[in-house]
Amino acid sequence: MPPPNAGPTTKGPTASAGSADPSRLLDPQGIALVERMELVARTAVEGLLSGLHPSPFFGSSVEYADHRPYTPSDEIRSIDWKLVAKTDKYYVKLFEEQTNTRVTILLDTSRSMEFSGSGGITKLEYGRFLAAALGHLALRQNDAAGLATFDGEVRSYIPPRSMANHFRHILTALAQATPGDDTRIGPVLQALAGRIPRRGIVILISDLLDDPAGLATGLSLLKSRRHDLVVFHVVDPAERDFPWTKITRFKDIEGQGRVVTNPRTVRAAYLERFEKFLGGVRSACLERSIGYELALTDHPYAEMLSGYLARRARQTG
Repeated sequence: MPPPNAGPTTKGPTASAGSADPSRLLDPQGIALVERMELVARTAVEGLLSGLHPSPFFGSSVEYADHRPYTPSDEIRSIDWKLVAKTDKYYVKLFEEQTNTRVTILLDTSRSMEFSGSGGITKLEYGRFLAAALGHLALRQNDAAGLATFDGEVRSYIPPRSMANHFRHILTALAQATPGDDTRIGPVLQALAGRIPRRGIVILISDLLDDPAGLATGLSLLKSRRHDLVVFHVVDPAERDFPWTKITRFKDIEGQGRVVTNPRTVRAAYLERFEKFLGGVRSACLERSIGYELALTDHPYAEMLSGYLARRARQTG
């Protein structure tokens, strides 16, 4: 079992209540940094975008799938004139093999995600900004972006779309996400596997504080469906460093446990256990060819993301 996500009750974790204004998640500096990067699929996925993503499809299809905004390079005959009449905007029809990669972002909104050891940004708030940046990046590439939020079960699900107004729906869902019940990542991933029928990029943003065996089972199932998986492991620096020194009462955020102890006497054992936990999660991902990145909440999310995407692009190339 992973170490308990505990915080001292003398200075409780800062709550990350959702805001009614989704636009607050559009961090101009962060978005500008991320926009320079590309989210490139490392394996064949069901989509094709100007050579960015390898695709398993060949030939042409007559099955309608979605729309995207018209660009000057598109043929006039591809415009959906009925939609022009309704919206006064130009869109082209996409057919099955013409649809771009589907990027589905899974955000953990369990109670442990509201933890902040220093009183700064919580893990959930960090996850919201990271998810918003990834959604923006996918849609900027003309890919389809979707979102699922979960704790012990799926709380909201927005299927991947590439429509112009779709990003607003994602931002609204992110802003309204609030800490819920305990985490049950394994069953949640298994449930979501049935909702993501087509191969694509699946991105998990979570502190992963759950049964490692259940997590491994859920990841294996998604991988067996031939999705390209990425895991952003969100960790508060206090979880990694255990900075407390005075007698403190600790409580388990996802449970009823409480203990009063001298941190100096348990620090070494805790740090050993936490490093073992990090190593186990990292190994579970690498053994399954799943992208893994440790996301510390004191490291600006845009810098972390752009660094990961740069390394991913080099590995893909």
